[in-house]
Amino acid sequence: MTRLFLKWILIFLFFATITALHPIYETIKKKQIPKAEDGGPLQVKVGFYVESMGNFRSTEMTFDMDLYMYMSWVDPAMAHNESDYVLINDADVLKSIWLPDLYFANARTAYFHEVMVHNFNMFVSPTGIIAYGTRVTLNVACNLHLKDYPLDSQKCLVKIISYAHVETEMKATWFEDGAIRMNKEIGLPEYNLGPAESLSCSGEFHYTITHNSSRIGNFSCLVGVLSMKRAIGYHLVQSYIPTGLIVAISWVSFWIDRRAVPARVSLSFTTLLTLSTQGNGIRYGLPPVSYAKAIDFFYGTCMLFIFGVLLEFAVVNSYMRKAHKFGVMADRSQSSNEENGRHIVCDTGTDGEADYEDSPRTRIHVKTAGHYAILVCKSLQFSRKAHTVDQISRFAFPASFIIFNIIYWTYYLSEDRQKNEDEVIYV
Repeated sequence: MTRLFLKWILIFLFFATITALHPIYETIKKKQIPKAEDGGPLQVKVGFYVESMGNFRSTEMTFDMDLYMYMSWVDPAMAHNESDYVLINDADVLKSIWLPDLYFANARTAYFHEVMVHNFNMFVSPTGIIAYGTRVTLNVACNLHLKDYPLDSQKCLVKIISYAHVETEMKATWFEDGAIRMNKEIGLPEYNLGPAESLSCSGEFHYTITHNSSRIGNFSCLVGVLSMKRAIGYHLVQSYIPTGLIVAISWVSFWIDRRAVPARVSLSFTTLLTLSTQGNGIRYGLPPVSYAKAIDFFYGTCMLFIFGVLLEFAVVNSYMRKAHKFGVMADRSQSSNEENGRHIVCDTGTDGEADYEDSPRTRIHVKTAGHYAILVCKSLQFSRKAHTVDQISRFAFPASFIIFNIIYWTYYLSEDRQKNEDEVIYV
């Protein structure tokens, strides 16, 4: 009983003290929504200033944002006779004042700053206009659309919704001028910030929910759209250029002797495994989305080029095995025939190598008696086909890769396409 009596004494002394400080504190007794003079909903103006952004986590699709939240409304009960605004910056007094019940709908966590004191201020004009500002740090969920990654642009939303009051009681709108402002010193290592937009997302929501009923009402909903374009420099140096060089290294196989099977196979498989390992490292830092990204198309095409090098060598090796088979048969045929015979000419086609004569058509004169000449000619023809495949590949593979890059970069860096992507806002 004594404790209860002391508690009431302390409450009385508190209100007596603040009343002595300023007459405006006499009105701070009941937290109830102010009534608009025209009988309509209370008009609450909202805006914020983004101080800093960072800690973007693509796998969790979140980022951190430090901002100053500003709200303004009219409370006739807070009108006073002073000639200027009255400042209120006592946290205990703030608890006794009605505040708009706005919250950040897509914030996973949010907190006020209280070092060294609660970071807020409230100014009350003589006519009861209240200007309230506070500092808030948010961990905001941002639905990333990664089809164009890493050549993508993102639009992250900051949703502000009234929690309890429908629009017939309280209507929140943006400040007419400079509703969302950004600190010009914000520099993100992965993104370039674009202009912010202030939009409305008001709509119908269920409330007064019970086990068998609910009501539907219009609630104020504001959405701030933060536009960001991913910086390509990092990915260009860490992904695109190394991948292109790995593909180019695989083409060295076309200049290696076509009889050096271990060397050509080892080079192709090494480049294939290197590219696969690098691609896994890129995907490790991204969420497992169900669609292919721009970087996936690039890596997939590079894998196809290296796989094509392996297939090219399979064709070359097939021709060389046939050439070797006919060469062995020719040696056996020669050992079983007499030395003297007739001369025949074996036309083996075009050859740019120094294996034979450096002439437009290599013509081999063979002194033979019997089947030996035919076997020698077939062996040389298959060897020449293998060399022709290598010669064509030396130009076809680089040319195809250059054409692919022209199409790829033209498509993803197209201004018209990027403009259409920027017009899509995910609300």
